[in-house]
Amino acid sequence: MNMPQDHITEDMFKPVALGSEQNEKISKPTIGFWKDAWLRLRKNKAAIVGLVFIILIVLMSIIGPHLNKYGFDDQSLDRSNLPPKVTGLGWLGFGGVDAMSGSDAYEMKGIKDHFWFGTDTLGRDLWTRVWQGTQVSLIIAIVATLGDFIIGVAYGGISAFYGGRVDTVMQRFMEILIGIPNLILMILFILWLNPGMESIILALMITGWTGMARIIRGQTLKLKGQEFVLAARTLGSKDSRIIWKHLIPNVLGQIIITTMFTIPGAIFFEAFLSFIGLGIAPPNASLGSLNNDGFQNIQIYPYMAFFPALILSILMISFNLLADGLRDAFDPKMRK
Repeated sequence: MNMPQDHITEDMFKPVALGSEQNEKISKPTIGFWKDAWLRLRKNKAAIVGLVFIILIVLMSIIGPHLNKYGFDDQSLDRSNLPPKVTGLGWLGFGGVDAMSGSDAYEMKGIKDHFWFGTDTLGRDLWTRVWQGTQVSLIIAIVATLGDFIIGVAYGGISAFYGGRVDTVMQRFMEILIGIPNLILMILFILWLNPGMESIILALMITGWTGMARIIRGQTLKLKGQEFVLAARTLGSKDSRIIWKHLIPNVLGQIIITTMFTIPGAIFFEAFLSFIGLGIAPPNASLGSLNNDGFQNIQIYPYMAFFPALILSILMISFNLLADGLRDAFDPKMRK
């Protein structure tokens, strides 16, 4: 019920006493750039699903090889080519049934232990080898990407910041590297150093940094003429401080996005090199070498190729989904 207008008097209203320091006070908590990016990333369901899968696979690559008593190189021909078997999951294809005979392969060979992913032609436990191979592939991809990050950020930042003849010489050298196909350089480098984890990482780093360098160069060229860089120069800041304390933090979003797109590419190249026999040497394993072993027996024992191929696919899709989500989260134009 509305109050009559003649009942409203001036003594009902009192001015609020505010000091000069409170005039521009913001009542709501402020949201910084990183918190705002996280809030927008959290709304992207596909990116969150990708992040969850990445975390799960990383955790399983660490603890998975220790969940049973078999090592990644424990061989026994008595248990060779056993199909996957998990108690209670026979209806899902994990019943240990041999595809050729249609009977339980474990009972035929008198094997009492169950192998969740089956065994390979040498009787090695595929569960342990798959997660051990996932760990190796992730280590190679992350270390190679870290090298690309360090070289690319330093190279692109220096080239753009100093400009002129320095930029011209550095860009011509980078264009020569870009003009040579990556796979040719990688294969020649691995053949020179012999296949192994270290040679694969170095091969991935030969030309992998060029993409990062070009992005950092473009962003630095856009930022180095801004007022905050001029203010830093006026205050006597050294060039190295301007690059690492002012320019690089302002392109950190682009660096993170590029890094997240680089990791699946490195995983793919490592898998390809291992698939063609230029990767991890036996008895060690990676997702690529496991796919190669499974491909050779795919018509008779398809499970050997199914599990490493599944994990490799999930990893690459998850990293790409997360990278797409980060790109949208760091882009102010995507704010709603």
